Amino acid sequence: MSLVLLTTTPALAYPLLSPRPVPDAIAGPTDPHVAATIYNPAAMGYLRGIHFFADGGLRLGVGSAQLDGASKANMVSLSPETFVGLTWDLATDSLTIGLAVYTPFTQFSSYPASGPLRYWEQSQSFATLEETLAGAWQIERHIAIGAAFIVNESWLDYSYARDLAPAGGSPVVSQPNALCGGTACGYQNPLAQQQIGLRGFDHGFGFVVGLIARPDDRVWIGLSYTSHKAGGDLQLTDPSRAQVTPAPGQGVSCNGGPCFGRDRILMVLPEMIQAGLRVTVFPTFEIEAQWRFLHYGARTALDVSLQGGNLAPTSVPPQFLLDRGLQNTYMIEVSTRHQVRPNLRLSPSLAFETSAVASDAVNPAAIDAPKIDAALTLEWTAWQKGPTTITVGAHVGGTAYILDEVKSRFEPQAETACVDAAYSLAACGKLTNGDALPSASGNYYWLVLNAGIALGVTYQP
Repeated sequence: MSLVLLTTTPALAYPLLSPRPVPDAIAGPTDPHVAATIYNPAAMGYLRGIHFFADGGLRLGVGSAQLDGASKANMVSLSPETFVGLTWDLATDSLTIGLAVYTPFTQFSSYPASGPLRYWEQSQSFATLEETLAGAWQIERHIAIGAAFIVNESWLDYSYARDLAPAGGSPVVSQPNALCGGTACGYQNPLAQQQIGLRGFDHGFGFVVGLIARPDDRVWIGLSYTSHKAGGDLQLTDPSRAQVTPAPGQGVSCNGGPCFGRDRILMVLPEMIQAGLRVTVFPTFEIEAQWRFLHYGARTALDVSLQGGNLAPTSVPPQFLLDRGLQNTYMIEVSTRHQVRPNLRLSPSLAFETSAVASDAVNPAAIDAPKIDAALTLEWTAWQKGPTTITVGAHVGGTAYILDEVKSRFEPQAETACVDAAYSLAACGKLTNGDALPSASGNYYWLVLNAGIALGVTYQP
């Protein structure tokens, strides 16, 4: 068993939500802060005046994976984090509205195009942009409620290699054939390698509802529920730019290059429940405990439809699954807030989250494990004059993942057996479930730097 430093959203080809979606804010589900538009809109009810907050962070990862029987391969990941928000109390003592734009899910990664990880991923760009309109009502000082309406847009550009040989059964895998130049193809033969390029865009609507209760002036209790996309599924589609480059041994050409068609990729933006308890122990010291649930398990695999155009001669299946082993996650976080100087506040935090990927489904396109996230966030009052205050926020942090050696459930032989059995239901379970893929057994390591900076402006007349 090894303890490996990783990014807060390590899963490649399936971006996950980081433990701190607005990393440079000292905020959670109980805090009156502009970031409450994400965490818990009810907390905005305690903000007076006008508040502006802009946050920018970056997660840069470099690592390696060594699959059984293959050489070590390098991996690179770049994930930006952005948030811009504004709240206003409408010149009242009980109502607040807020606007925010942010990127809760991002992932940009690449592997060597001809390396041993190519059958899982060669490159990927994924981003979700959300715009939120929120409102809160402080019913009285002990209780507030809030809600937010979400509009989101998501983009995906994902490429990987497909081994065509198993689709021909044992005659292609084990016997001489034309596909592989008169010899048996075996598995992962370059002559039987196709290039798959998936693209997609989708937009949708979601919402957040929240509650703040204060049984005592020193105690804050927060609860919120988020649905990033009403209806659940994210349906990323492109009418013409999905592409398949035929295997060299197929003898198929689409004007000398890739064949193009339409695609649809179904995945899920998870529902989320957050709960928090914050206690003011001393005027200069607070402690907050937070619990979070993410419903990734609603869809465990990528559901891909790939057809139309001139794709037919490539023999790519019109619909198939790519299993990502997704499952629900639970996170517990404890943070403290220290007013070390009148103009400086620090907040160290420590969180534990269960794995979003089943241990036997970990692969170069979906890396996750039980993890411990640690961060240090500061908030510095840089300038104050009259009713206007300018603050600067910053953070550094990382996540340690507890990874055993992966014993993969993926078997390319399962597709061969399914074909040999004339696609009988009894023989095709792994193929149907998206597990008839190259084995991902091996060892994975990853190192990531995680840092950012933010600017806040408050006007309280």
